[in-house]
Amino acid sequence: MGSPFDSLIRQHRALEARLERLASGEAPEASRDAAELLALLRRHSRLEERCLSPLLARVAGRERCREQLEAHLTLRELMDELEVLPPGRPEWQARLLTLEDRVVAHFQEVENALLPQLMTALDSLALDDLRRDLSATRMELFARPQVSHGAPAPLQDSRFWDG
Repeated sequence: MGSPFDSLIRQHRALEARLERLASGEAPEASRDAAELLALLRRHSRLEERCLSPLLARVAGRERCREQLEAHLTLRELMDELEVLPPGRPEWQARLLTLEDRVVAHFQEVENALLPQLMTALDSLALDDLRRDLSATRMELFARPQVSHGAPAPLQDSRFWDG
């Protein structure tokens, strides 16, 4: 059956690929692609906060949990700035590159420290509960329409966001 974290790790890779494509200028429609990316990043952050934060607080302590939530806050602030800046401008590109660096560092921290710590600390029953919680929360978050500046952006590559 695999780890309950497999879907999170697949999301990390998909988000990194989108960030890289956007930052490299390969995205054909930067404004639309950025809006889609930011919507996916926000949903992924909420998924981690709702499902992993309570476990992290219990396993590693409130201080460690607070550090992860502060990292999410920093990412959210960068995303907010990107939404108001015109795509392609130097300020926008600088924020995007900063976001990419911070996201990659955060994902590495989650995958190399947090997830192994949770895998070790949780028994099989708790891991099964977490798998169900992640799946249900993901379905809830991705079923909800996102508020956007234009038309709602379709979620592409849904295989990375399902089960």
